[in-house]
Order: sequence, then C-alpha cells, then structure tokens
Amino acid sequence: MSLVVRVSNGKVVERKVVEEKVADAVKKEGAQWLNRWNPALSDFIILRDFVTLSFQAPITRDLLDKIREFSPKRVGDKIEVTVPVFEVVYNSTWTGDNMKIDDAVIIAPHIDDSSDEQIINSVLAEFQPTEE
Repeated sequence: MSLVVRVSNGKVVERKVVEEKVADAVKKEGAQWLNRWNPALSDFIILRDFVTLSFQAPITRDLLDKIREFSPKRVGDKIEVTVPVFEVVYNSTWTGDNMKIDDAVIIAPHIDDSSDEQIINSVLAEFQPTEE
C-alpha cells in the first residue's frame, strides 16, 4: 500500500492510502499530473528522496512484516528504516538557484498513520522556502 498526499503552497490538501505498490503509484500519479502540467509556467519533476523512520523497540510482528523490505536496523532503543519518498512536482517557481515548490504530490510506502505523519512532516519541511 502507498501513501499519496497532494500538497499546495506548503499545505496538505488531499491525503489517501491506495492499494498500489509505491512504484506503480508514482507512475500513475506522474501520468495524471503530467496531463495537468503547464510547461509554459513550470518545470515537471519527479524526485526520489529518502526519509528515515524511527519506531520504539520492541516492535510488533505486524510492524516488522511491514518494514522488513526496508532493512530495519536497531539504533539504541529504536528500530529505524529508510524508506523511499517520491515527489511529483508539477508547479514550481525559481528564484535564482532556489526552487519554490507550489504544487506537488508525495508518494511513499504506507506503514501506519504515525509513519505517514513523519513522512509528510519531513517533506513539508523541505518544501519551505530557504532564507537567502
């Protein structure tokens, strides 16, 4: 299952969990937003990034089954995994060397609601404009 989050001007405007695997969801969302993209106004970019998620040890067998594919590692009293996060950027503006992301869709693995929040907060922090 995959988390799909639409972001506009730094705010979550739509959030859903879909049955598709992440790679399939990225292709589907990318194709959908490519058709709505205005090439005269913005670049169209699909970025892959990674977010590290942390879970308090011990974890349940159910959670272990969900994160096993991401090679969980014990770090102190926590279990950490690094998951891929894709950003489909279809509306952005450039100011010098900095890009401001106005509209994008975030796609990542859905593990649980807490993980979804960690992923969303991490990506939204990256979307904030940088001070010059």
